[in-house]
Amino acid sequence: MLIDLHIHQQDHLAQGSLLLGQSCEYQVFRPMQAWQWMTQTRSVPDQCDWVRLEVIESWHRCLEDYRLPLGNYAMWDNYPIINNTKSPDVPSQKIEQLIKQLSHNFHVFLKEAGVMMILTASDGNLLHVLGEQQPLGSFISRTSARGGNWLESVLGNNGIGTAAELKKPIAFQGMEHYLSVLHPYTTVGYPLLDDAGQLLAVIGLVSNHHQESMNSLFAFLHLICVLVNTDFPLAKNSLAQQRVLEKIPFKAASKTNGKFDGAAVSEELAILVEKAVKLQGYKVPILITGESGVGKDHFVTLIKNAGPRKNAPLIAINCASIPHDLIESELFGYESGSFTGAKTTGKQGKFMLADTGILFLDEIGDMSFDLQSTLLRVLETSEFTPVGGNKPIRVDVQVIAATNVQLLEAVEAGRFRRDLYYRLNGAQIHLQALRDRNDKKAIIHHILQRELNAMATETPFAICPEVIILFEQHPWPGNIRQLINVIRATLYTASSRFITTQDLPLDFIAELKQQNLLDVARFRLPTTPDPLQVMSLSDWELHGIKTALKNYDGNISLTAKKLGITRTTLYKKMEYFGLNKAENYSS
Repeated sequence: MLIDLHIHQQDHLAQGSLLLGQSCEYQVFRPMQAWQWMTQTRSVPDQCDWVRLEVIESWHRCLEDYRLPLGNYAMWDNYPIINNTKSPDVPSQKIEQLIKQLSHNFHVFLKEAGVMMILTASDGNLLHVLGEQQPLGSFISRTSARGGNWLESVLGNNGIGTAAELKKPIAFQGMEHYLSVLHPYTTVGYPLLDDAGQLLAVIGLVSNHHQESMNSLFAFLHLICVLVNTDFPLAKNSLAQQRVLEKIPFKAASKTNGKFDGAAVSEELAILVEKAVKLQGYKVPILITGESGVGKDHFVTLIKNAGPRKNAPLIAINCASIPHDLIESELFGYESGSFTGAKTTGKQGKFMLADTGILFLDEIGDMSFDLQSTLLRVLETSEFTPVGGNKPIRVDVQVIAATNVQLLEAVEAGRFRRDLYYRLNGAQIHLQALRDRNDKKAIIHHILQRELNAMATETPFAICPEVIILFEQHPWPGNIRQLINVIRATLYTASSRFITTQDLPLDFIAELKQQNLLDVARFRLPTTPDPLQVMSLSDWELHGIKTALKNYDGNISLTAKKLGITRTTLYKKMEYFGLNKAENYSS
């Protein structure tokens, strides 16, 4: 069955504007730097070589016309995205019914591609959703509920809302979106117009798999629009649909066996999660190793939520924090009256509480030697006897242990039982120190972004480049735990919404001085641009200010005039970049 996918001229799919990243020109676009510059200066950059013209124009509308929150807005759960639902008009109803006639084949195609297709009315209200569903509670899941509104004035620029605004096909990717909550996604929109050019509805695609299969998805969107704009019997013929979809090649979206949040920021970590999930299926004991603070407890939460026991309890116990004489009762519980001070009703232990779920034994290397033999017996038989009891209890527990010490060395030193080590070490997963990870910078920026989003304020923070460099260069001996503590202490005690090195904790400053990182960060701020090095907008701005100050021997009035800004603005920018106005800029 041969079908010519043709669309009327007025509805032609402007594929050139949708194929993001397919031309050499797009490679010089830097939406990340442009968006960060906008949040810091509260103005839209006008450099079209940094971001597409369509993005600049849509950002102007969002900032100046709609006055949408800019930056890392913290109140997404309360953000008004649901309008009062009203009955769609007749043309929208007709299009909705046609979309609903599409068979299961289309739904499967979208789910395998990891893409959500949505249909909105001309007023932006959502009418129908097909394909990949977002996790419950996520921002996108709220927008995909009936009544969710996708207009630019509500969600900022996005493929669907901007297509409705401009009445032409368009796509946005990642940080080209005005609202930070849309940065993980690519959004594509195609407006459906009547013969008079009036907007009837918008069909859109939403995906968090940037570019991997976008060409095929655009072909899919092209097909959908053909079905809507013509009267092909394909919409009612399941077999014909399947044959046509087979002609659209695409790379299936990579997925794990469960859902885990943005904390799994690297492919390496996702692979470790998948490995642990497979081990859970066979109830293989897992031993997690790594330095203190690398996030072993968080990793356990990830694999629990992604594994077969995700709906069962996760019980954690720190073997190093429980007194020696209480750890047996904590693990196995006790019967009424088993010892002085025991509850009259007795108490369930951690093994009983974790029945059908996961028991996480953290700092297992610090468990007392005499209790290790009792734990070994439970692991071998899946049975235990509460303190003061005489009847064994059988449980179904997946045991995951973690340690920051070398257990084999403890075995050789006689501090840890060899047989228990090999029982716990059914499979070992090692979490690297933060300083050794290839995705160190991505993790730092992810956690920084998460903490900024968690701040209960509508006024965004701005962070000077020197602080970012210090975060990226620091070896973080305390790993992720130290990173989180430093970021929180900095944000919670900052003297203003502009974060400088003066706001960093004193103990962290002492670490930086000890490793000479403060001077390294200052030297890394650009002085002379290297034509072979990619520089951010902030880097170029700093270079321009320092050059002008040097050319005019530090004269603020002449420098400001040369730069085309006021003296007040120049002073603010000098403070932002940590430039000392008393410094000698003379040649």
